[in-house]
Amino acid sequence: MIVTTDIANILYRDCQPFGIYIVPHGKKLTGAMKSERIVIHAKKQQPGTYWKKSFVEVNLCVPDLKEGEANSIRLNELEKQAQELFDGVTGRCDGISYYYSIDSIGTEEDTALKCHYVNVRILFEVLNVK
Repeated sequence: MIVTTDIANILYRDCQPFGIYIVPHGKKLTGAMKSERIVIHAKKQQPGTYWKKSFVEVNLCVPDLKEGEANSIRLNELEKQAQELFDGVTGRCDGISYYYSIDSIGTEEDTALKCHYVNVRILFEVLNVK
């Protein structure tokens, strides 16, 4: 059985090629960001006949160059890398097959953290057949 914490761990592993610090599950970011960070939010699973589905938000955060000014060159690089790493991935965990792909991707701003980020919404599906 693959549960949401397994999904977060799979994506944690799959984010390693970015070479960016990944915020541990449950830790909140506060204050202005000084360096790049990855934040992963695994959402509830929804049962289905053949696949259990859930959405996962992977946020690739980049500190602003100055107040409200995004580092658009770096965001572009990360968005392209995310397209390559997260689209159409298959694997197995605990003997169960999974598949995930990008549902949506784009950049957003977080004024409290003084950063912009690439938000990757991933549809993660776990085979639900015994």
